[in-house]
Amino acid sequence: MKIIYFYKILNLIFRINLFIFSYLLYLFQILFIFLHFKKLSKTIFKYSAYFCSLSLGIFYDIDDVFKLYFTYKGIHIANHDNPLDIFIAQYLFAIRTITTVDQHLKSFLPFFEISLKNYGHYCFDFKSFNERKLAYLFLKRVCKKDKNILIYPSGSIYTSILKRFSKSVSKLSISNHTKVIAWKFSYFDQSNIEYNRDISKYIFERFFAEKIIIRIEKIKVFNPSDYLNCEKLHEDLQKFYSIS
Repeated sequence: MKIIYFYKILNLIFRINLFIFSYLLYLFQILFIFLHFKKLSKTIFKYSAYFCSLSLGIFYDIDDVFKLYFTYKGIHIANHDNPLDIFIAQYLFAIRTITTVDQHLKSFLPFFEISLKNYGHYCFDFKSFNERKLAYLFLKRVCKKDKNILIYPSGSIYTSILKRFSKSVSKLSISNHTKVIAWKFSYFDQSNIEYNRDISKYIFERFFAEKIIIRIEKIKVFNPSDYLNCEKLHEDLQKFYSIS
């Protein structure tokens, strides 16, 4: 019993120190943004996210067979079921996306919106119809030019991808002749900690919690050339996530 207790204390100390290190990395990348070393700041931002995820107990159990798909260009989509998906987006994918996460973390991370925009992400208020429209136009530009972007079709961790799946994905794919790489992630979490929009409380609880194991259940590439219209592609994308 004493050995287990001692291990937990050491693990807590390690996590807190790793979190402090990741936070310092984050502050350094802000400095490099203002010094106009934007490429370097992007790299530091990515690894600050990685070390922060480790400090919160995230363990990435990614099969080697899936890793190659991260290099594929296309419209990457994934289920959005956990507040820790920010680390999947920033560390595993490390490509541009649209996000509202700045609204949740701006009080915790200074200049967070600037950091996101420097990386190439688009920050918007989902409650505003005009901003949602501008976010879609951003996706359209990136798909046309870079052919590589990340989208969470459900739009929110509070709405299951089985209940809401944006048709924007199929529209962007067909109109820009861009493949859709669909990812299904799963979390093995025994901590039973719920996120109630209080980020400080959630982070504090994660330091004491058991680790979360992130795995990839399945991947499928959808080629727009195989579809006559957006509706059929949209239906098949929904089926991918509905079938266990």
